[in-house]
Amino acid sequence: MASRLPRETAKLSLVGKHSHAVDFIVPEHGANQLEDVTARLPSVLQTTLELEELINLFHGEISKVITFDSLHYQHQGVLSDINTAKRHRHSCSYRLEMNSVWLGEFSLSRSKKFSDDETQLVEDLLCKLIYPLRNCLLYSQSQSLALQDKLTGLNNRAAFDESLKREIGLAQRQHQPLSLVVLDIDHFKSVNDSYGHRAGDIALRTLADSIIDTLRRSDIAFRYGGEEFTLVLSNTDKEAALQVAERVRVAVSQLNCNDGTRTFGFTVSLGIAQLNRGEEASILFDRADRALYQAKKSGRNQTCIDE
Repeated sequence: MASRLPRETAKLSLVGKHSHAVDFIVPEHGANQLEDVTARLPSVLQTTLELEELINLFHGEISKVITFDSLHYQHQGVLSDINTAKRHRHSCSYRLEMNSVWLGEFSLSRSKKFSDDETQLVEDLLCKLIYPLRNCLLYSQSQSLALQDKLTGLNNRAAFDESLKREIGLAQRQHQPLSLVVLDIDHFKSVNDSYGHRAGDIALRTLADSIIDTLRRSDIAFRYGGEEFTLVLSNTDKEAALQVAERVRVAVSQLNCNDGTRTFGFTVSLGIAQLNRGEEASILFDRADRALYQAKKSGRNQTCIDE
């Protein structure tokens, strides 16, 4: 159940359904308001599977029956960090868990200390959040898996189409450069023919790992399909994109793969295109792909830019 931690924090671990009957003192809002919110809350929280929307709905409802200045929710597993305002001195904090499944950390804060009756009220309201929260987290995880390439662990083609459209819109609104890199493994068919398809899979996974190790934090990598990969480089012009692409190319050329019996290496060719004003995603991709074709035509293991 719940055990109080120092400095007005508490740990709440829910195993199965948690319920208790408590008489709450809520002079600011009244007993009728509390009854209305308590009765309405489960149906309100069941209207969405989007995590941020769920937390916002919960925030809106509980603010009617308890006074606080800010709400905070964090779950590192799904990269969620929601803060409605700056944290204040006094907090009422919980670690949420159900049936050994981690559901995140939740807290309310304000300048005035929370009373025992108020923390008890928060705990009762949190119990109504647990199941909808679990459902949102399961949905979020399934969405992430749907956008992930199973072999390499990178984002897949569907994620690329979605991300590129979003990043182009952002770049155009903020008047910032954006570059796209398209790359693939040179003579990949020869790798499969010489060493087998298992070796080909090893090459793809090794390439993905090398890309992740080489890229900057702001860059996004995707397996576009087969042996072809794409890199979306936000706030990056073609000259800076060339430096990123060359780091990837050189790093890959120094790799050694081993299928258990043999060691082999491979190289990649890369094409770059910088977003033009008003340009659509499909045109940008075609230009980067054209630059990749030029790199292949010019001898492979090199990078070309579409001017």
